[in-house]
Parts: sequence; C-alpha cells; structure tokens
Amino acid sequence: MRELFKKIINFEPAPRTLKWEFGYWDSTVERWYREGLPRMKGLSEKVPYNKSVVGPALPNMYYNSKLLFTEDYDISNFFNFDSGFKMFTFNYFFYPDFEEKIIFEDDTYIEKINNQGIRTREFKDSTSMPMWLEFPVKDRKDWEELKEERLNLNSINNRYMQNSNNYIKNAEQRNFIIGILGGTTGFFGCLRSLMGEEKLFMTYYDDPKLILDMVEHLCNLWLGIAEELTSKVDFDLAYFWEDMAGKKGSLISPSIFKEYMSPYYKKITGFLKTIGIDKFVVDTDGKVDELIPLFLESGVNMMYPFEQQAGNDLIEYRKKYPELVICGGFDKNALYKGKDAIDKELGKIKYLISRGGYIPYGDHFIPPNASWDNFKYYREKLNHIIDNTEIKGNKNATF
Repeated sequence: MRELFKKIINFEPAPRTLKWEFGYWDSTVERWYREGLPRMKGLSEKVPYNKSVVGPALPNMYYNSKLLFTEDYDISNFFNFDSGFKMFTFNYFFYPDFEEKIIFEDDTYIEKINNQGIRTREFKDSTSMPMWLEFPVKDRKDWEELKEERLNLNSINNRYMQNSNNYIKNAEQRNFIIGILGGTTGFFGCLRSLMGEEKLFMTYYDDPKLILDMVEHLCNLWLGIAEELTSKVDFDLAYFWEDMAGKKGSLISPSIFKEYMSPYYKKITGFLKTIGIDKFVVDTDGKVDELIPLFLESGVNMMYPFEQQAGNDLIEYRKKYPELVICGGFDKNALYKGKDAIDKELGKIKYLISRGGYIPYGDHFIPPNASWDNFKYYREKLNHIIDNTEIKGNKNATF
C-alpha cells in the first residue's frame, strides 16, 4: 500500500487510486448498523460529537497506549478499504499535558478544563460541539509560563510514548504509511487552540511581537522534534492542521499568512526536504481558493477535505494547480439527496483520478441524514470507478 500511495501522490502511472474514506459521526454509524451494516466489531465506545469515527484517510496515532480516535473497522472491512496512514506515536505539543479538572457538573452539562488547558462546557450526552469558554494563553505572562513548563525545547527526548518503539522496529520493512508531526502542528490552528479565535485575531494587530514569539518558538520545537525523529524513521509525509477557512474563504488575509505563517512553514518543509520528505499535507476546512497558492508557495503541496458546500471546484483547482495533491471533495450532502445527486457528484471523479495526485472520499464527516442504502450505493460505485480507472500520471495528462 505504501508504494501505491507514493505513486499516486507523485503523479506517477498506477493501476488505481486508493480506497479511503474520511469519517463519520458516531450516530451515523449507529444508524447504519440498524439499517444493514454488519456489526462485526462495533464501536469501541460512545464517541463524543467533536471526535467522531475516523476512516483510513484521517491520521490516527496511539497516545499513552490508546488510539486517539475511534476507527471505522466494520465500514472499512465491508468495503475493503485500503489501510490508511498513521502518525508516529509521539507528544508533539504540551509536555506534560494539563491535568483534566471538572469545574461544574449537573444532569445536563459538564464544565471542565481539558488536557489542552481549554475550559469547555459540554452536553453530557455529547449531542453537540463543546462551548469553548477560556483558553490557556490570555497574555504574554501565560505564554512565557507555557514555553517553560509545557513547550520546553529541552524536553524533546522525553516526549516518546510507550508505542514509539514499535514504529521504529517495524519501519524499515513496512508496507504502511507513516506521517510526522500531527494534529496540533500548524501556525494558525495551534495559536487558535492556545488563544481562541477572537483573542488571536486581535493579537495579530495589538501585539504582533507576541505572535511572532509564539510562531518562532513553536517552529523551533517542531524542527527539533523533526530532527530527532527523522534520525530514526523514514517518514512518508508531514502533516499539518489549520482549519483556517469558512464558507466565504480564509479567516485571515494573505498578508497575515505571509508574515506569520509562510516563513515558518518554509523552515520546516525546507528542512524535511533535505532529508527526503517532499509531501506536506494540510487539513483545512472551508473555501480554500485563496489559501492554495499561499500554501504551495510555502512548500505545502497536499490538501484535504475540499468541502463542496463552501464552493471548492476540484476541476478548476486541478487545472490551475497541477502540482497539488487533492484528497476528498465528494459532496457528503449528496448522500441524503439520493442516487441522482450521488451520480452527478461521481461524474467528475474519473477525470480527477486519471490525472494522478487524487484520492477521492467524502468532504468531511458523514452526518446521520445519510442512509446506509445511499452510502452503500455511493461507495460501491466509487470503488467500481477506482478499480476501472488507470492513473495516467502527470506526464501524460492534459489539464
């Protein structure tokens, strides 16, 4: 699977693309069990709304001997999905984590400080996203304390986890895909987790020196981690998380991106390129037409999930950015509209697959308004397209 993945992301000729899916709400999976999905393994636990159930397209890793996300074992087995990529087991962010602490609890709500130091209020039945009330960085004093206590550059060798040795042992002869860095790595997404959106937006203008200090320190931390881990493992790609766009476009201006993100992305991608890693994937929701050229110029050349309700046009992007690896982009909303809508969406898939650099799947977590019958229809037709569409490769493509 690793060799097929490499051919696809490098726009080389290949017999087919990968059979992956992004993920689902837990209530979606439970609906499908009631409507015909064979329950062989089931869900390992009640999945909170904000975590959902991940497919092979989303990176997962062990954190303190437990997988961070619940995986879609029964769906993957039913449709014979290909194995996905895993993140190297390592602590890339706070070390140590914050101690979780319950502030308030009644029959309906629970208010707590989570392991990222964020104070949240949540429904106890996990039927909604949490409300974020307070973040760990409110001023420079908070940031200086975090740098020293939980983001210390001298802590890198202590950040290995129990399962890290398994990856190192199996890495040389593996047939699976391993990524470096991970879900907290990103020069907007991480700062938003530290400060909250409103505080971050104001600080870009009120205290730009604080922002620069934060991104420079995080860059140095992640560079140090990358240098340590790449001395032990041959990685296939690096992964970043931003979620920095909405339905109307980017949450920040190109000038903010170029000042506070581009130089630091270039440092990390530049270093990793010197040791043979040349694919860098970013996860960001929303409309990304403004962001694609900014990321490409910064060295990031792979992106998902291309939400269709935000107006992302995959055909246009493929023609305009032939070097961009595109993942996702099937409109999940077609799954409740019915088979005609599904067929219409699938109509553009063959073109994209044949050009290379494309892995098709839903454009975000599949919600519970999608019936099992409709999802099964979509996925079986998509698998048929994949099995019968040879990748010509970039050299033979006419964009």
